[in-house]
Amino acid sequence: MDETPESPALDPLDWLLPGHRAAPAEALPRIQALCAAWPDLHAAMFVVLATHQELPREVLAAAVKQFRSDLDAYTREDVVGLMTAIWNGGRSGFDAVLRTRANSPKKGAGSLSWVKE
Repeated sequence: MDETPESPALDPLDWLLPGHRAAPAEALPRIQALCAAWPDLHAAMFVVLATHQELPREVLAAAVKQFRSDLDAYTREDVVGLMTAIWNGGRSGFDAVLRTRANSPKKGAGSLSWVKE
């Protein structure tokens, strides 16, 4: 008789499975823990982006900004740009965008009503 793993054994990791759709409120504590666990900004943003692909980058950017003080000087749009650079260009793309965003003037940004910036 073949034994198959029962789904309760996977429960702690269900949020990582393909197709899982978590509400932003469910993802927030996980994003906070990931941001705290990874001291390097690139690594923290990469792991958040990789583990929460179902959420829009604008939402991820707002969440990461809440938990990373090293992003205080950046707008949400800047952080979205950093996430895009991580996804498309790896570490070198991230570093290039970080340099350009650090030197660019800040514009008034649109806001999400539930996000503090």
